[in-house]
Amino acid sequence: MLVALLAGCGSDEGPQDAGPAVDCTADPFAMGCPCLPGASTTCYGGAEETTGVGECRRGRAECAGGRWGVCDGEVAPLPEVCDTLDNDCDGLADDGVRSPCGGCTPGCDGAVWGEEDDPFVPGAGDGVALGPLGELTLARETTLEATTVWIANSADGTVSKIDGLAAVEVARYRTGGLEPSRVAVDYAGDAWVANRELDGGVSSVVKIAGAIERCTDAAGDGVTTSTGPDDVLPFGSDECVLLHVPVGGAGEVARALAIDGDRGLDGASGGNAWVGLHDGEAIVALDGLGGGELVRVETPGFAPYAAAFDPWGTLWVASRDGYLARVDRRSDPPTVELLEIPYPCFLLYGLAVDDDGRVVLTGFSCDDAIVYEPWRDLFRQIDTPASPRGLSVLDGVAWIAHTGGQLSAAGVAPLALDQTFDLAADGARPLESIGVGADGRGQVWIASSQGGPSGRGVATRFDPVTSAVTAQVIVGRAPHTQGDLTGAELTGGFVTEGTATHVFEGCPLAGETEWARVHVEVLPGAAGSVEVAVRHAASPASLAAAPFALLGEVPPDVSPLALGVPNGGVIELRLVLRTAARDGAPLVRRVGVEWACPGPG
Repeated sequence: MLVALLAGCGSDEGPQDAGPAVDCTADPFAMGCPCLPGASTTCYGGAEETTGVGECRRGRAECAGGRWGVCDGEVAPLPEVCDTLDNDCDGLADDGVRSPCGGCTPGCDGAVWGEEDDPFVPGAGDGVALGPLGELTLARETTLEATTVWIANSADGTVSKIDGLAAVEVARYRTGGLEPSRVAVDYAGDAWVANRELDGGVSSVVKIAGAIERCTDAAGDGVTTSTGPDDVLPFGSDECVLLHVPVGGAGEVARALAIDGDRGLDGASGGNAWVGLHDGEAIVALDGLGGGELVRVETPGFAPYAAAFDPWGTLWVASRDGYLARVDRRSDPPTVELLEIPYPCFLLYGLAVDDDGRVVLTGFSCDDAIVYEPWRDLFRQIDTPASPRGLSVLDGVAWIAHTGGQLSAAGVAPLALDQTFDLAADGARPLESIGVGADGRGQVWIASSQGGPSGRGVATRFDPVTSAVTAQVIVGRAPHTQGDLTGAELTGGFVTEGTATHVFEGCPLAGETEWARVHVEVLPGAAGSVEVAVRHAASPASLAAAPFALLGEVPPDVSPLALGVPNGGVIELRLVLRTAARDGAPLVRRVGVEWACPGPG
């Protein structure tokens, strides 16, 4: 083997010309190291994570005269310059080198807030925080302590409610349909379950109260509800089943389910439910309170299979044949953009989103995990143990279930497989493991279709700290459960408003600054906006006594905004970030203030 042959070369086997010796032991393919005549290899001198990003490309080296030659065609990272290209290969073009006006405008004088020399720095109690690239966004609040685990028993037409702390099934409900499988918990802690109806019938969605206080006591004599797996009431008589609605037409098969952060007109909604109809090639949004259809989005040629919302309110949907859909719910009607995943894998299976908005997927047929970073338009892939199925992301770790009864932990940023665990314990040996969810204490729950007595399924609790199975709960038959089993994947939960201010002192030399415009680069999110205001004074010390004047709100207003203040002195900008939902917060990437300085004479 070529690698084995060359790996034994020492540093004294480097090139014979002048210059530092090449360490051929560390890199047997370095230029000047021994090689077999006629051989060739790919080569790259930059950091591995930059390959294929921006302008960076691998090259190819040829063996000539028994030594590796130059890496021909290689493009390694270079310092960033303002040319609309990503020269340093970090996934961002012109970052840190654009003019205050944005872009490469050489005649624009001023200053930039929110980049390397003057980054955003959130103040304590201001309600703002930093996004994945240092953008300014809203702070998050605790919206749900996910201590309940929901397991859909597909062969029984029921759903089990498990107390995650006690590891006990405390209720079981009929779902009013066939083949329940997809689960999503909303911001109120209520569980939505989709019935697939694989026999060609009309799919349906059922919503079940997460707490007894949210159940309906119709007669005023106490809530009539299930008390455990042996107390399953007829459908329609359990008062903790809040609604049941058909979705789509006959044979359209509901296979994806996700909850947005909509609060409703009175703030009482736990979020609207978005249902992916696999065979119907469409996505339907249902009102979070009444269940009525809000919108139907056709996706011809794209069969939704798994779905999740990111913190900024974008819905991500995967089809099994290697496509990822980005659904913008801010548009009316929502728009769909399809991305082809650049790996030769089909049968995509699980989908989850981390707190920064990275989309994580599993490839069932090619045994891999994939991460997509939307802000860099960058995919990464790693191999995993056989048959990865559902997954859940918790604190930067993707927990992946495998058909054979295993659980893998993989870091998301950077993407790397850490360890794989066997879920067998004294109680049962789980098989056909599919769904994964984390509870409010950081315990990971895995739903397995087999492993319990008499052909029943099992829910297994795994402790990431001790790397051990700590409990197993026997549930119903063939739980083909997928989705957000606990609500732990609700990555939004933003406060409704936050404020940030910044002072600009204008021209560095004496003279009256001619204040011009403010350029605000905003990604508004699905429900967000940014109000921009300014105040002007003779000096920084006197700013506090000056009132703010509103310049505009983005959106609907469009940057740049005219400052409209007198020449000279200093200004202070105030940004008020808002979101009308629990998700969909805005991201402020940068703020540029444009001014002119008086010339000599």
